[in-house]
Amino acid sequence: ALSLAARIHAEVPTDEAPETTEGYEGFYHLASMKGTVDRADMHYIIRDFDRKQFEARKRKMMEIAKKVGKGLHPDCYIELVIEDSYYNMRDKVVEYPHILDIAQQAMRDCHITPEMKPIRGGTDGAQLSFMGLPCPNLFTGGYNYHGKHEFVTLEGMEKAVQVIVRIAELTAKQP
Repeated sequence: ALSLAARIHAEVPTDEAPETTEGYEGFYHLASMKGTVDRADMHYIIRDFDRKQFEARKRKMMEIAKKVGKGLHPDCYIELVIEDSYYNMRDKVVEYPHILDIAQQAMRDCHITPEMKPIRGGTDGAQLSFMGLPCPNLFTGGYNYHGKHEFVTLEGMEKAVQVIVRIAELTAKQP
């Protein structure tokens, strides 16, 4: 089973991994793989900023499973489960431009220059946005997210709190 898992991973485009892409480029990320001779489990995170490309990436994984699974012994099989966990929140947030305006104004009021840039991972804000509460990412004051060198400064956290308070103040003034 582990050899079969290795064959599957070898078919995933190596130039479309998180470490070889940047900005708005989508990717396949092998987040975990475990197994024995009898069974192997692989967990991929598939991300793309474009919905059509996202769907194409999922189809690519299905094609890989079919290709590698072709001609296997009848007792051996590949089960592919695709669960959508995050979509690009931009699709929902852009419907409410005033929330971005308020967030940017709050940042400027707190002496922070807003930078609009893509988040290359899933966020709670993406989930909330698709549940009907448009929720753009702001900042936490952290660095090196999801890596072994991830950290946050006290000053960054304090500034994040100031921005959140200012967002509440500006929102309360809305008609």
